[in-house]
Amino acid sequence: MCSLNEAKDRFLDHCRVGRSLSANTLKAYATDLADFAVFVGANEAVENVGRDTLRDYARWLMDQRHLKEASVKRRIAALKVFFRWLEREEVLEITPFHRFDLVVRLPRRLPRGVSAEELKRLLEAIGGEKNGFDALLLRLTVLLLFTTGLRIGELAAVHMADLDRVEGVIQVRGKGNRERRVYLIGRELLRLLERYVVLRQRLSSEAEELLLISTGKPAMPQYLRRRLIRAGKAAGLSRRITPHMLRHAAATHLVEAGVDIRFVQKLLGHASIATTQIYTQVSDNSLKEALIRADTVGRLAGRRGR
Repeated sequence: MCSLNEAKDRFLDHCRVGRSLSANTLKAYATDLADFAVFVGANEAVENVGRDTLRDYARWLMDQRHLKEASVKRRIAALKVFFRWLEREEVLEITPFHRFDLVVRLPRRLPRGVSAEELKRLLEAIGGEKNGFDALLLRLTVLLLFTTGLRIGELAAVHMADLDRVEGVIQVRGKGNRERRVYLIGRELLRLLERYVVLRQRLSSEAEELLLISTGKPAMPQYLRRRLIRAGKAAGLSRRITPHMLRHAAATHLVEAGVDIRFVQKLLGHASIATTQIYTQVSDNSLKEALIRADTVGRLAGRRGR
């Protein structure tokens, strides 16, 4: 008999050593399996986990923990990987997910991006180098997220060694340890990056991370997220601006500019193009709204809009 806690530790060790998964993925697995251990009991034997347990767990996450569908779906997906590994390791004869269809349906939501006007106001509120090093860091972060479509965790994990300033390229390791290259386009971004690198070297010549705060320590994702939210409030924006909204904005603006959806998929690091195609729907919605505002037939009849 193998306890859930023992199996969990062995699985996480396998993910870290055997599969070399990223720190973010390991943290997500650890969090998701810890949730399951709270529900079932850390000392419960994994052999005792059946379909009814899995159904009750999903119900508990939604009804008691009040988690959103996406969070529940992620936790169930983590359990599938966990039990599949236990089956391969012959800890279990068969996974409880065998021929078991536990589907968590997600509400269809369009990604929320940042408009060009919101971005302009945000950058004005942040200012530049004259407002201090941390303002320069935040301005660079915003432009990098908007230009490259990186996730905030991916950007914070970029090292100086990943940056090619001559070619204007960053080598990124994303979800599932998939590597990709993103490109630094635009005079302002490149100028800002050069100025930042000069000042950064004065703070620390030993730190590996590209993004540092004024103390010389790495800029963590949560720090950058908080600074961005505060900057959005300072700009008087009605919406709470997050790093992921800048990633969405990067994709939406590229699609609306006519960039091939396959190139956008590669830039964002999506494993499936189906994930990227939602931005074509966002683009279509923008077109529809523009046509409604134009109301060309209404103008013929002397009307304006509706």
